[in-house]
Amino acid sequence: MKGRLSNARRGDSERDPTDLNLLQDPLEFIREDHMHMRAVCEEMERVSQSPSPGGVEISRLLYFLEHEIGLLIHDEDDELRGMLLVRCTPEDDIGPTLERLKVEHEALGDSCPRLRSMLREMHDDKRPAKDDEAALLRDFADRLRRHLIVENAIVLPIAQARLTVEDIVRLRNAMIQRRIADMQA
Repeated sequence: MKGRLSNARRGDSERDPTDLNLLQDPLEFIREDHMHMRAVCEEMERVSQSPSPGGVEISRLLYFLEHEIGLLIHDEDDELRGMLLVRCTPEDDIGPTLERLKVEHEALGDSCPRLRSMLREMHDDKRPAKDDEAALLRDFADRLRRHLIVENAIVLPIAQARLTVEDIVRLRNAMIQRRIADMQA
């Protein structure tokens, strides 16, 4: 349990996407992905404040917005959410939390096209974020951080306690298939 509370990631770098080998345990993969997302939030803030943001940093943010966040949102909304609604007891009272997270997922997803367009312009023009763009980056990072707190503190511990071995296998298979499809797209 102590390892789950640590801020350290298993990967070589907090900036690297989550190691796909961790999909053997999909809940652990999600935990690690959340740690990676925290690092992405920090990078968004640095880019928002930098007078000369680097192309590599912006490219990492673009990759995250184009590939990573959407996959995890679908993992959580399309599979994990339904499994929890079936497995949780009334005492868990998870329904309102899951509904709130789904609404937040939609809002985060709706922000991604604008952020991608803005970051591409910054990258292509080799320029810093304008004031309104910097505010958008910081707002997205803040919303994502708050969202991850709820998922890490409430959803993942309940999932760990309630999901069956068969649920974990279904979740893992769906997550793998989603990533294969993303790589082939």
